[in-house]
Amino acid sequence: MRSDPGPHQCLPDSEHRRYGRMLLAITVAGALFCAGQGLRWWQEYARGRRMEQAVHEVYERALGGDPGKSPYGRLQFELGKLRAEASQRLDLVELLAALSRRAPEGVHITGVTMASQNGVVAGTAASGEDLERYQAALAAEGYFTFSVRSADTHLSPVRFELSVKARDRAAPPKVDQ
Repeated sequence: MRSDPGPHQCLPDSEHRRYGRMLLAITVAGALFCAGQGLRWWQEYARGRRMEQAVHEVYERALGGDPGKSPYGRLQFELGKLRAEASQRLDLVELLAALSRRAPEGVHITGVTMASQNGVVAGTAASGEDLERYQAALAAEGYFTFSVRSADTHLSPVRFELSVKARDRAAPPKVDQ
């Protein structure tokens, strides 16, 4: 009996070599692709580590030493403390706005001296009544409290000095009822 190879026939040797070369080329290309991706991953990993180190150094400089386990939370806490402290300080721009917004005709501010939480405002008023109107207007100011430190009502114009203190901005301003 003869064996019939059937519909499938073996490929010639030249075709086997051709397919072998194609398989080898695809394998080399795949290996090079995987190596390139591995190298890229390593570079990104190293870059991420450098960034983490740089951020850690910034936290150390900002917080003065070991930033602990939650440096961002600690920064927020420190910021809250600074904001609370700043709410107790005089803001020169706000103070000047309040002084000029409330000033009636005839009142002139000649000087302002400030510390962190209080200050002195010096000025002149055309009359004692103008000074009283100015004091009444300043009493309605929400962020500052004003009191007369000295007033020389015997002179014309009237020279005066007002003490000013910052109100706690965390608390709501006083509302007249």
